[in-house]
Amino acid sequence: MIHSVLAVVLAYLIGAVPCGYLIGKWFYGKDLRTFGSGNIGATNAYRAFGIKAGLAVFFCDFMKGFIAAHLGMPVPLVVLACAVASIVGNDWSIFLKFKSGKGVACGVGAFTYICWPAALAAFLVWLLLMKWKKIVSLASIVATPVVPIGIFIAGEPIEYFIFASLGAAMIIYKHKDNIGRLLRGEEKPVI
Repeated sequence: MIHSVLAVVLAYLIGAVPCGYLIGKWFYGKDLRTFGSGNIGATNAYRAFGIKAGLAVFFCDFMKGFIAAHLGMPVPLVVLACAVASIVGNDWSIFLKFKSGKGVACGVGAFTYICWPAALAAFLVWLLLMKWKKIVSLASIVATPVVPIGIFIAGEPIEYFIFASLGAAMIIYKHKDNIGRLLRGEEKPVI
């Protein structure tokens, strides 16, 4: 029991590490929150600092989720709790006054660890939408629910579907401003 609680707390703290903020400060001498959307995720890092920064932030956030999910081994429910805790940490970081990213890359990392075929299916949907519309938020919002759907189709236990749905709901909720801009036709594509 103690191990499980500690694993979930540590997963939250790993998720809370503000990679985009740190990469901006350490390598560019700038606060990513002062650029573009003010978000510390890979898309804003790409827009502010270029492709290398965007990829670095995505990789670091992905690994946060992947490592956090692994902390729950060997108990599947703890793995799931750690995955969701890492997304919560990423989205509401204790290190940035509970404001930070949107959880996409962190969630992809966590659920790649849990069920890679579902994560791969979501990535393919994301990629197709990016090629078509070139709007990251739209691709992310549409691809996110593919993970729980993929987990359900793969025949994983119902708990996997429930936790994946919870993670997806958090990620979509964090895109509420993007959804508003999409509905108004104001969301900017990535060039």
